Amino acid sequence: MKEIQEILKKNDFDEEQVRKAYELSGHKSMIDIISMIKNAENKDNPLLTVEERVNRAIESLTSQYDFTPEQLKWLGYIREHLLVNLAIEKENFDLIPVFERHGGLAKARKIFGDRLDEIIEEINCKLAA
Repeated sequence: MKEIQEILKKNDFDEEQVRKAYELSGHKSMIDIISMIKNAENKDNPLLTVEERVNRAIESLTSQYDFTPEQLKWLGYIREHLLVNLAIEKENFDLIPVFERHGGLAKARKIFGDRLDEIIEEINCKLAA
């Protein structure tokens, strides 16, 4: 716990804000720390678990674009990765087993074409929002 306090202090996170965010969460389990800190002062924004944050990002993306069944399958792989990592980079496609098993970056580029970089960027932005 002391290590977490030191890291928060070192990075200018106010410990009291984190406490407030936790109180506002109703002690909801697995609250995403990013959501807690961003929403510590704003009671109108819901506090989200990692799974809720990832699902919102993927749902938002699928409502914006028409994806093929194969692309939707790959978005499922991306979702699996995000539940553990909460961010994605192109390099992950050749390093992370869930992607490697299905062909890695080369296959992802074939499936998404020129839109892969845009999709990765959008997902990361939606997760950070």
